[in-house]
Amino acid sequence: MSSAGFYAALPVLSEFGAIADPRNFAPLPADWHVATCDVRDSTKAVEAGNYKHVNTVGASAVIAMLNAAGGLEIPFIFEGDGSAFCVPPRLLEDAKAALAKTQEMARQAFGLELRVATVPVAAVRAAGFDITVARVRVSPNYVQAMFAGGGMGYADRYMKDPATAPLCEVKEGSVAPRGSHQGLECRWQDIPSLHGETVSLMVRAASPHPDAAAATYREVIAKLREIYGSDEACHPLTPPALQLAPALGARQLGNEVGVQAAGRGRLGKWLWLMRVRWFVVLGWFLMKFGLRTEETDWSRYKDTLYRNTDVRKFNDVFRQILAGSTAQRERLDAWLEERYARRELVYGLHVTDRAHMTCLVFSYSGRHLHFIDGADGGLFLAAKAFKERAARLSAR
Repeated sequence: MSSAGFYAALPVLSEFGAIADPRNFAPLPADWHVATCDVRDSTKAVEAGNYKHVNTVGASAVIAMLNAAGGLEIPFIFEGDGSAFCVPPRLLEDAKAALAKTQEMARQAFGLELRVATVPVAAVRAAGFDITVARVRVSPNYVQAMFAGGGMGYADRYMKDPATAPLCEVKEGSVAPRGSHQGLECRWQDIPSLHGETVSLMVRAASPHPDAAAATYREVIAKLREIYGSDEACHPLTPPALQLAPALGARQLGNEVGVQAAGRGRLGKWLWLMRVRWFVVLGWFLMKFGLRTEETDWSRYKDTLYRNTDVRKFNDVFRQILAGSTAQRERLDAWLEERYARRELVYGLHVTDRAHMTCLVFSYSGRHLHFIDGADGGLFLAAKAFKERAARLSAR
């Protein structure tokens, strides 16, 4: 079998907790590449209140890459201000072109600079790291990639380090931008937490030994269940709370319009806005009255959306978006701080009162994916706190 089919052939794990067992991960083929992108100066953008623009650009990279891959399954992870992918050799040039297209769009639509780079897996291993992958079933329609081995983090640092960035950067003009962002949608209002808080959490085990690190992640997952209850109890979304953006709300629909109408001028943007407004009205009508079209039962669409959400992930760092009370978060923070003081883990969290959602829709009948983040900065600001704690731990 060609190495291009590696990811699709991996067994699918049925429980997220299985990521705590290193034996459930398989090494990427040696001829694959890591493709990464992130928004430069994203701190300034988030501080200026443009976190939704940053999220949208990161999600746009995912839709562009999945459209470029076509029927080929590739592992990826969305991280708020950027995304990372693993691609076989035959997809490398298309991946560069798709990310260059996203880079062009980010500048035209939002005035953001997107850094794009690729690193061979062989180079990651030569540096002493590895990239291993697992597949976890989130819903009948969505199987999520998980990463371990330290290699994805190494590739991210390599891309950002001024000393090495020129060696892997996909420079503007080196590849013709091409591809499509078709399927990127931003049509939902922020989702308020039913319990008062929406928490964006990041945790990394401090031990370099896989078995010890796995034990830490098992403990974290168990503690979250003890404090917050079942996955359903702490899910940041509930179907009844999902509300489409107002059809006349140009500002709330502006992210999708910005992506899809980039470079089309004022008339092109206006026409796309009219198109999105029509679909918002149509979607409201179909869901309100529970109608069925040829492929889609709209009475069940919100339930399917709820299940197809990206609320937990693992990329050598555990991330989760949680809904809960202030008392629950204070209890979690105290427990994490105790483990941090014992040098067992590093963590960061951000607290707001609602979640933000960006959607990738290939088919309304089931094949749609929804990235969830805490509003007002979410995982990005959790990462900032995480890095500050990591620096203090290293300085001890």
